[in-house]
Order: sequence, then structure tokens, then C-alpha cells
Amino acid sequence: MPEVTSMQEAFKKVGEHDVAINQNILPRIEVLEKEHLDFKQEMTSFKAEMTNLQKGQKDVEVTVMKDGKETRDLLKPFAEHALKQMEFDAKAKQEIAIKKLDNKDKATVALYGALGSGGLVTVIAGFLALFK
Repeated sequence: MPEVTSMQEAFKKVGEHDVAINQNILPRIEVLEKEHLDFKQEMTSFKAEMTNLQKGQKDVEVTVMKDGKETRDLLKPFAEHALKQMEFDAKAKQEIAIKKLDNKDKATVALYGALGSGGLVTVIAGFLALFK
């Protein structure tokens, strides 16, 4: 009969293990499986959000590039006009400086002429040349 007690003890152990599994381990596994499922759903949602963010970022980049091109296209004529105006102003200043030199030269010649041999007529001609 020793085998019967061993068998009874084995059944008793199996019964205890069955109770332990049903009371402790299976509820824990169910909780873990539920948490794992929730985690997978969150990751799927996160991946979808990341994809949308990346798409949105690319759309913003394209929009910024288009706006930049439009701005450059709008400002280009103004920049060209400003450069031409600066060139015109520089040429005008240069021409004015040359004309001032011409008038000073005329006055100098008139003064030298008056002092030299032409007299009063040369002085008057010099002043007339200044005011032309």
C-alpha cells in the first residue's frame, strides 16, 4: 500500500498546484496579457501619430520652401530697382562732381586770364561761364 499513499500524495500535490495555478498564476498571466495588448495598441497608435507628424513636417517644409520662392520672386524686382537706383545715384554724383570741377576750372582760367592779359572782359566771361 505504500504506492497508494504516494499516489494520493501526488494527486494531492497536483491538486495544490492546480489551485495555486488557478488562484495565483493564471490571474497574473491574464493581467500581463491585457497589459501587453494595451501596450501593442498604444504602440500602434504612437506609430500612426509619428507617421502623421512626419508627413505634416514634410508638408510644412514644402510650404516654407514655396513661400520662400514666392517671396524671392516678389522681392527680386524691388532689389533690381534698388540696385539700379543706387547705380543711377552714384553716376549722378559723379557727373555733378565732374561739372563742379569744370566750373571751378572755368573760374580758374577766367581768374588767370584777368590777371594775365584779358582784363575785365575775361573776368565777366568767367563769371558768366560759372552761372551757365
